[in-house]
Amino acid sequence: MTSIITSVFLKKFLIFFVIISFSSYTAYTQTLSQWSQLVNWDGVSHWSRYIRTFPAYQGPNALPVPTVGNGSIDSSFFIGVTGNFHFSKGDNTQNLRLYANYCVVKDIISMDIFWVPTEYYSTSHEIKEERRIYPQFYNDKQGEGELHLNTNFQLLKKWRKYIHLALRIGYRFPSGSGFGAARDVDAPGYYFDLSFGKPINHTSLTWTGMLGFYSWQIESDKNNQDDALLLGMGLEWNKNSWKIKSNIAGYWGYLKDSGDKPVVCRFNLEKKIKHFGVLLNFQQGLHDFRYSTVEAGVKYEIGKKVKH
Repeated sequence: MTSIITSVFLKKFLIFFVIISFSSYTAYTQTLSQWSQLVNWDGVSHWSRYIRTFPAYQGPNALPVPTVGNGSIDSSFFIGVTGNFHFSKGDNTQNLRLYANYCVVKDIISMDIFWVPTEYYSTSHEIKEERRIYPQFYNDKQGEGELHLNTNFQLLKKWRKYIHLALRIGYRFPSGSGFGAARDVDAPGYYFDLSFGKPINHTSLTWTGMLGFYSWQIESDKNNQDDALLLGMGLEWNKNSWKIKSNIAGYWGYLKDSGDKPVVCRFNLEKKIKHFGVLLNFQQGLHDFRYSTVEAGVKYEIGKKVKH
């Protein structure tokens, strides 16, 4: 009797498992016909014309908001690595990020880069449809991010007693591999901004901010480029071996209701231990950026530029 009950139970369980598996399969796949109806395909245009290349419809590393500078040049030569964990409804992403800074002329010119060598992600069916992902890339879960290169120039050194000013010129190389999965825009972009740092009453606290311009190429029949105003404001506390920064930053594109106006709030903590720096950062998206991000890692200072 027991064996009969067990046999019936196993059969019912097997049927139930097959039904659930089939339901999951059909719920999390997409055919060419379904995609065509979703995007209202004209039957001629390449699928890339339908990808939404705006921050609100991309992965967290596609079009990041540039960091807020403090009006000064970093004269150190360092390399760093961090792990990033991005959380949002329908899209959870993990990635490595590599950093490097090199001073060309002490306190005058420096160059820095950051690159996402690999990222892993899991997105829901609803997010994939919203971003209009082509069926060929529907089940992708891993990709490579883009490389950013910045050149920084110190301005008006004679004013440093009152205010620190620096110019940054940045370029984003189209080096990513996740365009089809809406993880990067696979197009060049550039930005430039003026950053400032104003010491507050000769304390360790500095008022920081930036004002600039951001532009990138987009896939659209109406526009080939999006231009944005770049803004940021915050505070920085730097004393002994501790550095704490908090700011709000974003850029505002000119295209109406397109998702090109990301704004984020950031909190950064750095503790220096001899030649090492321990980093812990948090970022919260406020508008057109749906992710909450935790970043942790280390950097190693190889040396500082010395005047000759």
